Amino acid sequence: MFYPSHGEYFDGRGPGALAIIMMVVLWVAVILLVIGLVQKYRHAPRHPLGAAPLMAHTVAPAPASSPAIDLLKERFAKGEVSEEEFLRRLTLLKQS
Repeated sequence: MFYPSHGEYFDGRGPGALAIIMMVVLWVAVILLVIGLVQKYRHAPRHPLGAAPLMAHTVAPAPASSPAIDLLKERFAKGEVSEEEFLRRLTLLKQS
């Protein structure tokens, strides 16, 4: 039986340049595919057909903050206004 020596299949110089290029191209393609899939599913709607969750319709939206409310909160945080005064003024500001 004839068994070829290593020289007939492998000449000792390692893989050729084409094999190295093809391996790099393969890994770049795999990495780009994974990145593309991650980006696609990261921004996909979380609910079927893009529907909003059921609780979204029952939760009241947060009131828009005004400069007056922000100033009142700041004064309360500094201790310039008592809690009772803060709550009273906040109620008045939200009613107007």
